Amino acid sequence: MVDRSDHAEALLQRIKDQESGRLTVFLGAAPGVGKTYAMLGAARERLQQGVDVVVGLVETHGRADTESMLADMAQLPRQSVSYHNTTLSEFDLDGALARHPQLILVDELAHTNVPGSRHKRRYQDIAELLSAGIDVFTTVNIQHLASLNDLVLQITGVRVRETVPDQFVDDAHEILFIDLPPAILIERLQQGKVYLPEYARSALDSFFSPSNLTALRELAMREVMERVDVRLTTELNADAKERSFTIQEKLLVLVSSNSDHEYLIRIGRQIADRRKIPWLVVWVDTGRVARRQASLRLQSAFSLARDLGAETETLRGPSTFQTVVPFIAEHRINTVLVGSGTRNRFRFWRKRLYQQLIESGLPLEVSVIRPPTESSTARSITLNTEKAVGISWKGHVFAALAVTVSTTVAVPLELLVANANLALVYVLAVVATGLKYGWRPAVTASILAFISFNFFLTEPRYTLHVTRQDELTTLIFLFIIALACGPAASRIRRQFILLRDANRYSEAMSLLGQELSVAEDPKAIWRAVHKVISDTLQVECIIVPTGNDAETWPKPARSFIPVDIAALDWTRRNGQMSGRFSDTLNASEWSIFPIHKDKHTVACVLIKFSESTRILPSGDKALITSITNQTADTWRRTQLVGELEAAQVKTEVEQIRSALLSSVSHDLKSPLAAMMGAAESLRLLDQQLDTQDRHELMDTILQESRRLDSYIQNLLDMTRLGYGTLKIERDWVSIADIVGSALTRLKRYYPNVKTETHFQEAAPVLYVHAALIEQALFNILENAARFTPDNEKIRVTITAQDGKCIIGIEDKGPGIPEDVREKIFDMFFVVSEGDKKKQNTGMGLAICRGMIGAHGGSIRAMEGTGHTGTKIEVKLPFDEPSVNNISSEE
Repeated sequence: MVDRSDHAEALLQRIKDQESGRLTVFLGAAPGVGKTYAMLGAARERLQQGVDVVVGLVETHGRADTESMLADMAQLPRQSVSYHNTTLSEFDLDGALARHPQLILVDELAHTNVPGSRHKRRYQDIAELLSAGIDVFTTVNIQHLASLNDLVLQITGVRVRETVPDQFVDDAHEILFIDLPPAILIERLQQGKVYLPEYARSALDSFFSPSNLTALRELAMREVMERVDVRLTTELNADAKERSFTIQEKLLVLVSSNSDHEYLIRIGRQIADRRKIPWLVVWVDTGRVARRQASLRLQSAFSLARDLGAETETLRGPSTFQTVVPFIAEHRINTVLVGSGTRNRFRFWRKRLYQQLIESGLPLEVSVIRPPTESSTARSITLNTEKAVGISWKGHVFAALAVTVSTTVAVPLELLVANANLALVYVLAVVATGLKYGWRPAVTASILAFISFNFFLTEPRYTLHVTRQDELTTLIFLFIIALACGPAASRIRRQFILLRDANRYSEAMSLLGQELSVAEDPKAIWRAVHKVISDTLQVECIIVPTGNDAETWPKPARSFIPVDIAALDWTRRNGQMSGRFSDTLNASEWSIFPIHKDKHTVACVLIKFSESTRILPSGDKALITSITNQTADTWRRTQLVGELEAAQVKTEVEQIRSALLSSVSHDLKSPLAAMMGAAESLRLLDQQLDTQDRHELMDTILQESRRLDSYIQNLLDMTRLGYGTLKIERDWVSIADIVGSALTRLKRYYPNVKTETHFQEAAPVLYVHAALIEQALFNILENAARFTPDNEKIRVTITAQDGKCIIGIEDKGPGIPEDVREKIFDMFFVVSEGDKKKQNTGMGLAICRGMIGAHGGSIRAMEGTGHTGTKIEVKLPFDEPSVNNISSEE
C-alpha cells in the first residue's frame, strides 16, 4: 500500500492547490511557437464560461494575430517605473491584487523586473498573486529553467541570464506544451512573424539553427513528460492506490566557496528528478575567513539550490572530509556529487576529496563532475589564484613586518643569547602570522625568517653564505620548524574561529532563554529579543508587532520611508524575509525577518546592518532564524498561559455565580417563607389566636425580616468591596467603644449568649471607620454565638503588640479543621453541615476580611485555648502604646 507519509504529502499538496490560486504554464521549446497565442485562446474559452478574466500583461511583439486575440478582453493598465531618466512600463502587481480577478494573464514568466520594483523577478509577482487566491496563465521557454542552464549553453552556445526556479514550475497545476516543428518555426521566422526582419537573419545564424531547435524541442518534451509522471504519482498517492515499494535514495551535492559550483547544483537537480529522490546541498565551514567574493559565490549557490527545490545545510568542522563523513552516515546518504577540484600545489601529497570519499568505506556512489567548459575551469582557477595571491596581500605584508621586528629584536640579543636560541624569535613571528592570516602568509614568513637569519645572524654577515656547520644546522631546523608551525597555527586559528562562532551562538541563545523564561507578556518578549540581537550582532534593531494596538519597540529614530513600509507589510502578509539582502524590496535599508507561528506573523524584526556589510553572513542569518523561532514559541506559550488564566477566572466566576444563586435561592426564600406563613396565619386565624400566639407570629415576622435585611446588607457590602466603591470615612474612635457596641448589638439577636472581655485600662484610639469595624466584629461574634454551647462563654480580648491593636474573639464550639482555616474567608464557603449550614450564608467572614483589609489590617483563624473551639484574631494598626489589662465579666 501507499506509504502513509507519501499519502499525507500528496493530500497536503492537493489541499494547497485548492486553497491557493492555480498556475497554468504554457511551455515552449523556443520563441515564436505560439505560447502567447495559445494562452489567449485558452483565456477566451474561460471567458465564455463566465470566468472573470483580466489581461495583466501580454507582449505581442507587433504580431497582428496576437493583437487581434486581445480584442474585447479586459486589460490592466501597466505601471510606469522611472529608471536612469527613462520611463519604463511594468506589470502592476498592486493593481492586480486590488482588482482580484478569478484569472489573470501574465506573459514572460522569466522576465526580470526594473530595479526599484517590489520583486526582482516576475515569477515572484506571480507567486504573490497565487497566494492571494488568483489563478494565473503564464508562458515560458524551456531554456529558462534554471536546472537546464548549463545544458542549454552546451546545445546553443548561449548562456541564458533570465532563469526560473524549477520548483516554481513543478508546483504548477497544469503545464501545456506548445509545440511547433523546427521547419515551420524557421519559416515563420523568415516571414517576420517572430522577430523583425532586421533581427531575423542574425537569429537564424545563431540560436534558431535546425539542430538547436530540434535539441531544445526534445529537451522540452522530456521535461514535460517527467512532470506528467510526477503529477500522476502525486495523484495516485493522494488516492492511496497500490504501487510497487522501492527504497528511496538520497543525493548530496557538496559545494565550495572557492569555486563556482552552480553547475553541480543544476546537475544535481536533474539527477534527483530523473531518479525521483530527495536531495540536499551542503557546504562545510572549516573556519577560514570568508572573503567577500567567496561569500557572494556561496550565497548565490545556496539561493539557486533553494530555487531548484533542494534543502541547504551548513556544517562546521576542522576539515570537509572529517565533517561530511559522519553527516553522510547519519542521514544514510548513498549518492554524493562533487566537483573535480584542483590539486593544491603546496599540499601535493594530499588526496582530493572525492578520492577520500571513495576510500572512506561507506557504501557510496561518488559522482565527480568537471565544469561544463574549459573556459569556466580556467576562470575558476583564476579566481582561486586571485584569492590566494591578490586578496591575501595583507597577510604577506604582515609576515614581512613580523620578520623585520623579529630581526630588530634578535640582533641586539645576540650578545646575550646563543645564536641557536635566537631562532625561536623568528618561530614566534611565523606562529603569529599563521594565527592571524593563515598558512600561506605563514609560509612566506618562514622563507623570510630563513633569509633574515642567514643574512644578519650567521658568518659571514650580510651575505647568504654559511661557513659554520652548526649555523647551517640551525638554519635548516629553523626553516623546518617554521614550516611546521605555520600551518599548525593556521589550523588552530580556524578552530578558534569556529569555537568563537559557536560560543557566540550558544551565549546568545542562552541569554535569550534566560530573558524569555521570565517574560510574562508580549512586551517583555519584544524587549528581550531586541536586547539579544542588538548586543550580539551590534546592530540597530526594532521589533514591530502585528495588530493595530501593537507598540513598536523601541521607537525608531526616524520614520520609515515608503519602501520600508512596503517591505514590512509584505513580510507580515507572506511570512518571509524581505528588504536588504533579500530578493523582495531590497532597496530598503532594513532587513526584515518574520516571527511566524501557526501560519500567523506575530511580529517583524527589523535589523539595520552597517553600510560596510555587503553580504549577510550565514552564521548571522542562522542565529536570527533561531532567535525568531524560539521567540515564536515563547509568544505562543504566553498566549496559552493567558488563555489558561482566563479559563480559570471564568471557571471561578462560574463557581461563585452558582454559589451565589444557591445562597440567594435559599437564604431569601427561607425568611420570606417564614414571614409569609406567619402573616397568612394572622390573617386566616385572627379570631382563633390568643394574644401570646399573635405576639409569637409577629416576632417571627420581625426576626425573619431582620435576617433578610442582614443578608441583603451583606450582599451590598460584598458588592462594594468587590468593585472598590466602599467608602471609608475614618475618625479617631476608641476600640473599646467599637467592641462594646458590637457586643450590645449581639445581645439583641442572641439574648442568652454569654461573653467575657479582657481589654486595656486606657483602650487605644484607632483612626478607622467605626461602623465598618463594628460590622466586621459583629459578623465574627455572630458566627461565634451560633456555634458556642449554651453553658460556654465567648471570650473577647484586646491587646497591643508591635504597633498593632489585636482583637481576639474565641468560642468553645467544635472548632475548624486546620486545612480549611484559610478557606473560611472565601465567599460562600461553609464548614458546618446539616441544619447549622442552612443558617450560614458563607459571606460573613469574607466581608470581615474585606473590611479589615481596607483599613490595612489582617484577620486569621487559629485553634482555641486548650485545643477547644476557634479563635479569630484581628490586627489593626494604631499609634497609642498599650498599658495594663483588666478583666470583667457579663
